[in-house]
Amino acid sequence: MISNILEKKTLRLDIYLYYIRIFKSRSIATKFVSTNRLRISGQVTQKPHKMISIGDVLTITINDNIKILKVLDIPNRRGPYSESLNFYEDITPIEIIPKKESLNIDIKFVERVGRPTKRERRQTDRLMGRD
Repeated sequence: MISNILEKKTLRLDIYLYYIRIFKSRSIATKFVSTNRLRISGQVTQKPHKMISIGDVLTITINDNIKILKVLDIPNRRGPYSESLNFYEDITPIEIIPKKESLNIDIKFVERVGRPTKRERRQTDRLMGRD
């Protein structure tokens, strides 16, 4: 029986999402899976105890952002972020990835907020005729 478990590496879905650092805690991962916003190889699942294995494709929808992950390996523990990247491949198409809007603000022309500096106060005094 132990050899069967070692041959077919599987892990619960909620634990896998927690281990690869998609969610901060396992309880958050469990609640997310129950919200019907996750697919395993195209099939919607609501069961956090669903077993996943190598080669499965996870489609995750978080805040109108879609993320498609392919399971490359099953982790033994929750490690650092750099280590967790070895267990999945992000295969999200470029068209789906949300683009961050660039801020076209020139820093020189942004008005200061707060108290004026000594130099600015002197310029204001000269302008108002107060010397």
